[in-house]
Parts: sequence; structure tokens; C-alpha cells
Amino acid sequence: MSAPIPLIGGALLGVAAGSLLVPVTRRELAAALARSAPGQERDGVEAESPRLTAWHWVALAAASGLLPAYVLHKVGWSIIALPPLLLLVGLIQLAYCDLTRKLLPKTLVYALTGAVLVSGIVIAGVMHEWGRLKVASIGGAVFFALFLIINLMNPRWLAFGDVRLSLVVGFGLAWVSPVALLEGFFVANLLAAIVGIMLMALRGTGRRSAVPFGLFLAIGAALVLAAWS
Repeated sequence: MSAPIPLIGGALLGVAAGSLLVPVTRRELAAALARSAPGQERDGVEAESPRLTAWHWVALAAASGLLPAYVLHKVGWSIIALPPLLLLVGLIQLAYCDLTRKLLPKTLVYALTGAVLVSGIVIAGVMHEWGRLKVASIGGAVFFALFLIINLMNPRWLAFGDVRLSLVVGFGLAWVSPVALLEGFFVANLLAAIVGIMLMALRGTGRRSAVPFGLFLAIGAALVLAAWS
């Protein structure tokens, strides 16, 4: 049986939008790398620019279209789903940055945060979803506070880039439900623990070695949103 036309149309639009986002992601990642290595620039050495192979480009564009289209098809075509969908598209780009360079470009994080929060406020005003907006705002604030406390206790446990990202992730998941927020946090920690243990066992990585938690936070949120119905 053929797939629904709206699903195919949504996937094609998402892939097109994802293709447009890939150069932006590359540019902002290069800028973040340059800011993180100012000494190299002073010494006349250029920071290594991130390279996007054709396969990376295709994978990012496809994921940016297919995953949101799948989620939208499951939950129904409603404007209320816009904040989590925007979050999902942004997390795909940020997950790539964290996976390849262990960096979350602050410009991308701020842009994603603004887009998700503004869309939530507008939808709450138009659809009278003030209760949902309140829950999402509390979820985002609590998530941010939790990550900030962990960072202040020991920055080696959690980088501040992950703290920045926590606000929009908390808002987007709590927009779905408080349970979704708890599930996303649990999955992210479970994945980080499994990968950390595997790295320690296979490569002798020390406990103090940094693990890109933003990647696992993005994957956890994506899995929760993909299961949303």
C-alpha cells in the first residue's frame, strides 16, 4: 500500500529544508572552531575547517526531512506539533556538530532556542494552549537549572554548551508532556553511560575523558519524539 501523499510531501519539504541548513551548520561549526582556537590564528595557523562529505550532506538532509515527517504523520498534521518538530530538525544539525567536533555552536543553539520558544508562544496565543506553554516553560527552566548546577559542580561532567542546549530541549519535550522530558533525560543518560563504559573498555579511556553529552541528549530527545503518538 502506497504511503500517504502528505507524508511524502512533508518528507520532501523537510529534505529540501535540511539541505539548506547543511551549509549553515558547516559555516557556524567552522566559526565555533575558530573561536575555540584563537591561539592558532595568532600564530598564523588556520583552524581546520570541517569537511562535509557527500554522504554526510545526504544523511543530514535526509534525517532533517524524514524524521520530522514521520513524527508529524504519527501525531497528525497540527500546528501544535511545530515546536517539537523545529527542535528535532535543529537537534539533527547539532548532533552532527557534537559527534564530529565535540562542539555545539552557540549561534545554532540560540537560533534553535529562539525559533522553538517563539513558535510555542505564538501557538499558545492562537490556539489558547496557555497550559501547555506553562508546562513547557517550567520544564525548560527546571532542565536548564539542573544542567547548570551540574556544570557548576564540575565542568568536566557537563560542558556549558550542553547547559545552553538544555533549555530548548526541556521546553520542546515538556511541550509534548512532562513524561516525555523525563524519558528523554533518562535515555540520554543511559546512552552516555553505555558508550562511556564501552570506550573505557575498548580504548582505555579514562573517567575524566569528555563524552559529548549534547549528542546523547539530541538522540534521546529524537527517540522520544519519534515514539510520540
